Amino acid sequence: MPVNNIAQGRPVDLLSNRRRTPLLSGFDFSLNLLTRGLPTRGLLMRGLLTLGLLTLGLTAEKSSAQPPPSDNTPAANTPAANSPSANSPVENSAAENTAADKQSAEKKPGNNPAPAAADAASNLYKVRIQFDVPYQGDADPLQVADIYIPLREDIEHAPKLPGVLVIHGGAWVAGDKRFDSGHARKIAQQGYVVMAINYRLAPKHKHPAQVQDCRQALRWLHEHAQEYHMDETALGVWGYSAGGHLAALLATDRKELDPPIRVCVAGGAPCDLSMIPEDSRVLAGFLGGTRKRLANLYAEASPIEHVTQDDPPVLLFHGDADELVPIEYAKRMQKKLSEHSVEHELIVLPGKSHLMAFVDPRGMKASISFLNRYLKAPR
Repeated sequence: MPVNNIAQGRPVDLLSNRRRTPLLSGFDFSLNLLTRGLPTRGLLMRGLLTLGLLTLGLTAEKSSAQPPPSDNTPAANTPAANSPSANSPVENSAAENTAADKQSAEKKPGNNPAPAAADAASNLYKVRIQFDVPYQGDADPLQVADIYIPLREDIEHAPKLPGVLVIHGGAWVAGDKRFDSGHARKIAQQGYVVMAINYRLAPKHKHPAQVQDCRQALRWLHEHAQEYHMDETALGVWGYSAGGHLAALLATDRKELDPPIRVCVAGGAPCDLSMIPEDSRVLAGFLGGTRKRLANLYAEASPIEHVTQDDPPVLLFHGDADELVPIEYAKRMQKKLSEHSVEHELIVLPGKSHLMAFVDPRGMKASISFLNRYLKAPR
């Protein structure tokens, strides 16, 4: 499918000294300035600084938006509220979550009454959250998820909802599911059971630990579909930056035990790691060495190398001023999807850097539209 012509991008090389655009914008300028001259630690520094700057961006986005009115109308408990994970703390609110919400929100027991109907004014579902639900036993404290559950009346007679796995970014070395809380809530308000996950991080845990955790989380969601009144055959994945890379890898490099993925949304995603300079150590913490030494591993970790005609539909969205993950990554992935006749779409966000594309509402609007098209349309 052709590019959605919001704007045309300009290709540059990821973290390369051969940049073809002289000026950086907004947060990315600060990020580039602060990490300049750190070839071996640059990735970690960029990951940590990205998280801090994303917090500022998300806070600004929340403060500029008008939150929907709260509703404390009690409703009956749902099967999800009585699930084995129901003792996890939950939050009852229709307002946007940001990274600080989990810490500031009042936590209530799993069976606490909550508003169940969709918001009458906006047709958005109220959402209940189960925090820190383990999806891999007690193996690692990072292997936990927040489950966003749309609340509905008469759930026993209501149709089952589709599910979406949300994967955070952070250069595979940092990040937290809370940084995607606003995006996860927006998806859940549209009538999706959303599982936003943490996963093991590099450099302590190198590839493929991250994608293995994503696979396990997807399997967990599939196995617990009945508890959340979810359609186990209607699963999608959503991620941004490193999370977009992992979402695309899940969608293209499927394993025997993986449940079917019907749609993938990958924003700001580095899908072709062959673009990394051969001698660069920028991904050494994630992959264990340079591309020159580990060419096969870099290829194996690249979603673009696994594309086949059997892949699910893919939405790519990307800022054309992205200097951390240049838009050329998205264009190469688009070309590969086209070559294999995979249904796809590329949304280009004009003038948006890596960070600002993440918070740009057009990316989320396109994401929800694409998810609806393939997870809610009659089959």
